[in-house]
Amino acid sequence: MKKRQIIAAAMAGVMVLSATACSSGSSSQSTTAAGDTAAAGESAGSTGGQTLTVLLSEEPNEGDALTMMLNNWAEETGNTLDVQIIAYDDQLTKFPSMAKNNDLPDLIATTRLHQLYPDEFVDMSQYFDTSMFEESALKIVGKDYVSDKITGLPYNFTTTCVFYNADAFEAAGLEAPTADDPWTWDELYANAQTLMDKGGVKYGFAADVSRARYDILMYANGGSLTLADGDTFKVNVNCEENVKTLEDFVAANQTVMPQAIWSGATADNPADYFKNGDVGIYLSGSWNYSDFANTITNFDFALMPSPMGTVSQSSIIGGSALAVPENAANKDLAIEFLTWLYDADNFKTYLQQDKGLSSLKDIIYEPDTEDGKADYEVIQGEVEYVTDTFMVDESSAWRNYKDNEYRDYIKRAVSGEMTAQEALDAFANELSESSGWAIAE
Repeated sequence: MKKRQIIAAAMAGVMVLSATACSSGSSSQSTTAAGDTAAAGESAGSTGGQTLTVLLSEEPNEGDALTMMLNNWAEETGNTLDVQIIAYDDQLTKFPSMAKNNDLPDLIATTRLHQLYPDEFVDMSQYFDTSMFEESALKIVGKDYVSDKITGLPYNFTTTCVFYNADAFEAAGLEAPTADDPWTWDELYANAQTLMDKGGVKYGFAADVSRARYDILMYANGGSLTLADGDTFKVNVNCEENVKTLEDFVAANQTVMPQAIWSGATADNPADYFKNGDVGIYLSGSWNYSDFANTITNFDFALMPSPMGTVSQSSIIGGSALAVPENAANKDLAIEFLTWLYDADNFKTYLQQDKGLSSLKDIIYEPDTEDGKADYEVIQGEVEYVTDTFMVDESSAWRNYKDNEYRDYIKRAVSGEMTAQEALDAFANELSESSGWAIAE
């Protein structure tokens, strides 16, 4: 067993003890700050015996922090859980009919539904003092795209980051880059080839099939999806910088990446490729850290700072929110669970299991090993690489007009069906037509 797994096993035992020691206070009343809920819960908590229906987008991994906290709450309060799984893409298509038919869960863990359909969700500011949340987490993860309504409470606050197989690096004679001396993206691709030649991996580099992961390269090279234009925006997705970025990405898929993943030839998850040792460098996000620490047993892994593009380093912040449909059958019970979860002690327990960035002020994950501290320092450092261009794109709410189509055009370029220029021109035209924004010259 590698040293990270020994640490993870020890932490799991600590988490069990910590969970049983948490206060059982809960409330369906308003809370003014993290940690202030216990007193309200003494007189306002449910009497148990109710069922909270929770919608997730995927089966939770072993040791999933949210699942652990849901189970802890159910045990403490005497309530039960009905957990439903609907894949992310299916949620986008099914949610409107679910809302129309009044067939909604009580609580949804989501990255977008609450922002796409804000009228269908509770305004959380009516129940919680939102000043207890980190401003960037609340703005990016919790807020409606076009108003100030808080339609979800951020719980899984994340940043993109780069994992690497430390054993493969050692075998290939590579030293990992540091915050003071990061690689460029050209160096990453070159070293990915070295890992394949000397490090014993099948693929030097892999990335999640997500436009958010691909966009890290775009922002680092000075590109963007939109440009601010007074009170509106222009479409910039097919600019010269973006075309060059996609051309390089297509070339990398043909040499050092598992091309079948981004070309759409397989539905395999690249995280599995990294976990089984087939990938040397993996572009994903901080949300994978806990799972990797708990499940990777055949090699040591670590994190490196995001590489430099032609302009800067780049990362993207985001995450998931917990949202309550306005017409949920057990809306009050969902609010009660959230009040319990965001109690300072309970959220601390959640965060120690999640091992990620905190969405609450003054509560942070505290690694208890030198390896963990080094990894977490890299994760925290990634937040500093968020570019102004990303923030402009987020403010445009371009995904209200088109979303998965962007990723799909990138995949068509990777598969060879279209050139990079053709793919980005086609998406630029679609986004322009849907949004009414002109294409930048």
